Amino acid sequence: MATTNPWKRFVGLLPGGARTVGTVASINLQTSTSTVTLRNGSQMTAKGTSVPVGLRAFVVDGQIAGPAPELPQYEVEV
Repeated sequence: MATTNPWKRFVGLLPGGARTVGTVASINLQTSTSTVTLRNGSQMTAKGTSVPVGLRAFVVDGQIAGPAPELPQYEVEV
């Protein structure tokens, strides 16, 4: 039975999971994982090898979801 609670319906529309963007530093074909360097310099291991080394990738819940565009980054201090 579908819920009539508006808040639960709204939350159901939102995407779940952690999302980030990083640059693929290396690929391990034996384990099908990639090492991704994040903007703060830290590295993480993500499942998937679909993005070549040196390109940016979207990482969703520890898996590479696909290539990310090269967009300028700005920092503003208020």
